[in-house]
Amino acid sequence: MSGTANRPVDVIVVGGGPAGSTAARTLARGGARVLVLDRAAFPRNKPCGGGLTYRVTTRFPYLNDALPRISTHAIRRLYMEAPGGESVVVASDRPTVLMVRRVEFDHLLLGLAREAGADVLEGVEITRASQQSAAVRLEARDGRVFEAPLVVAADGVYSVVARRLGLNPGWPRDAVALDMMEETPTRQLRAVDGGTLWVSFAPGRGHGYGYIFPKQGFVNVGVGYVLSSYSSDIAARPLAVHEAFVAGLRERGLVEGECDRSRFTPYQVPVGGPLTETARGRVFLAGDAGGFVNGFSAEGIYFAMVTGDLAAQTILQGASTRLFERMWRREIGAELKNARFLSQFVFADVSRVARLVRGVRQFPGVASLLVDYATGADTFQGVRRRFMLRFPAVFAKLVVNHFKQRWVAWRRREA
Repeated sequence: MSGTANRPVDVIVVGGGPAGSTAARTLARGGARVLVLDRAAFPRNKPCGGGLTYRVTTRFPYLNDALPRISTHAIRRLYMEAPGGESVVVASDRPTVLMVRRVEFDHLLLGLAREAGADVLEGVEITRASQQSAAVRLEARDGRVFEAPLVVAADGVYSVVARRLGLNPGWPRDAVALDMMEETPTRQLRAVDGGTLWVSFAPGRGHGYGYIFPKQGFVNVGVGYVLSSYSSDIAARPLAVHEAFVAGLRERGLVEGECDRSRFTPYQVPVGGPLTETARGRVFLAGDAGGFVNGFSAEGIYFAMVTGDLAAQTILQGASTRLFERMWRREIGAELKNARFLSQFVFADVSRVARLVRGVRQFPGVASLLVDYATGADTFQGVRRRFMLRFPAVFAKLVVNHFKQRWVAWRRREA
């Protein structure tokens, strides 16, 4: 079976989340016949913090007209807390993060793809994939078969398409974080400060983070750890870890109300950087399927949309896998690489988290750089360059420490 009913398609997009929907919209607007397959029925819940940096509205200006259709909550303040309790508040005179509910946001994006002309089939779970001489063959659990000359795989961190085609042999345990969260109505659980994005680094033992994300009528509260750290340092089961974290927040007066076990939704986030190969032959990976997530902030929505759009642009320009690699590396490659380095450097020694917090508190200029990056007013490379010029001694020390780390790692491998 090709396409829907008797309608042939040029591209099949597997996954209707931000990456897949963005790819489908770009393709359809470019004149391609597109079919989106998703195992869920929309609107569907998607475990996620749901934070959008405002640069998304610059990169995708059509969202400015579309976002008023759903509930959003603009955030101007960020609270960061280090192990031991040191903290800092970074405030801005303009919104820096837009909080959305994924159940609404993803439905909106898929609707925009439909409006552009993409076809959508829900309730289709792909279990097999193979590349043939002139097409990609996808088989669903219910026996249906779909074929198209090209495929955009946007089916999540454990992408079936990426695994079946050998693009992802499996994530190392230090490249995936287990996020344990709930999104609960404020009538049951609410953030005491509904105007602040609250983040704690390394809460308790392990390489982890905790957060309170207030939304319109809801709150997301969660705690996460890199899988390797969770396995070695955390003895409790995910639900118990989450409930203990929320209980601690309640004791501190940061949240009010009770957990809702029915809304507890643990999920996994690829934080180790993009896969070595993100496209092969007739298949392009986008979003979590390709590992396109900021390894330090765990932000994934923006990068999902960017890579979905770039995969679609690549296809419209001739479907070169090399072109796709060049496009995403040029736009977001350095940022993702630097975020991975920053994550490895900071969390290699939790005392560095405290020094980071103290630095932001001590030097207002650092806070303004963070705001510019978060809002999209400057790129990561631009912020890094400005940091180097403003704080040359600190930058030099970071560089020296980086090469020391690499030298120690090399010695360990040689030993």
